[in-house]
Amino acid sequence: MSEYPFFSLSEDSTWNACIGQQGDELHYVEGYLEAASELANAVIDKNMLDKRDTLVLPILYNARHAIELVLKYVAGQLFDCGVLAQRHPANHDIKGLWDHLVAADVADEAIRNHLKALERFVISLDRIDDDGQELRYHVNRDGETSLKGEPLANIVVIRDNLKELSSVVDGLMHRTINFVAERKSGTYTSRCSRADLREIAGMMPALADWGTEAFTQAKNAVKERFTLSNTQFSKAIDAIKANREFYGMIGGETDLPYLLDDEVMLVVEQWRILHPDREEKKPEVGQGSRFRSAGLIANIKKRRECVDALSGTITSHEAADLEALFYLGRGDFLPEQFEDRAATYLEPLSDDAELRAQTGRMLDKTNLLVCLERGARRAGRLSLVERLNSPPAQHPPQEAKDPQARE
Repeated sequence: MSEYPFFSLSEDSTWNACIGQQGDELHYVEGYLEAASELANAVIDKNMLDKRDTLVLPILYNARHAIELVLKYVAGQLFDCGVLAQRHPANHDIKGLWDHLVAADVADEAIRNHLKALERFVISLDRIDDDGQELRYHVNRDGETSLKGEPLANIVVIRDNLKELSSVVDGLMHRTINFVAERKSGTYTSRCSRADLREIAGMMPALADWGTEAFTQAKNAVKERFTLSNTQFSKAIDAIKANREFYGMIGGETDLPYLLDDEVMLVVEQWRILHPDREEKKPEVGQGSRFRSAGLIANIKKRRECVDALSGTITSHEAADLEALFYLGRGDFLPEQFEDRAATYLEPLSDDAELRAQTGRMLDKTNLLVCLERGARRAGRLSLVERLNSPPAQHPPQEAKDPQARE
């Protein structure tokens, strides 16, 4: 018999669960909320009428505790990144925690909306249990019967509302995670988060229409939606203009540090040679290993020719920009980090051999064109986006070679 009945491990690790240093803070939030939902579903789905009166208590307590934990998580994250001036006292007062966050008027529309959606759940549970005791003990701290003002609770109603609560909690958690990450980019104002600025950029007309009635209408709509003063609106516009992606959204154009549009198109031209459109490619009939070997040799030769065509044309700095543009399009980092990422990609390109190898790796990527187009859009290179979306120049068809012919 184990000395630690709940923490000894068996030979079968299938059901080992990560806790402690291998766990995660958000597992607590998700775990208590999932436990509430699973219990409510089990009571109803298994028709456990005899367990309604006992399981309703942990169902409600787990829901309340999940709310407490997510509010404490959000408050802690916002304090750590400097958004909240002070921490909330360490207690179980979910209404006080919620009030603390709402009073901060966090500069992010989504967080404010998630908190608003959470309000009715907080008020509902705080009304019957304002300190986290009534759902845990039959007698409260005043010596009175807990929940004596609430003789009945319907588990079907509870289950249905747990679904909405789960959605609200999940949205608040993930928006907080993204909000904190976005703060590191430096793209925000005292009233608008990076996500808010992106929304505002999408609401504004193209730069060519600024100074017209369309601009005035958009300005008023933005100020009303985000409750901005004229000064706050001006700061938001300045932040948008200073951002590659957002400036491009309003029709602005930014330059890449070293890479020119013509050089990108040279790379794309060689990529198209190496990856001809499969829809236009006629089916090939294989004739044994000699054919496959010949095809492989032909592909290797074609790849070498494409790399050769770019050698001496694309410098190491331009190649680093190209790689950064590709990974920006893949969504690996924010546009504000473009220069830093390009500098990182430049480090290994110390000689011609490394530069050729990097060029080959870029040409090998079957999603190169798609990612370059997305990257150019996020980088604010609208002229490049237009060229990448244009059909390739038509060249005279070349005579097909016999795959078994000797070179």
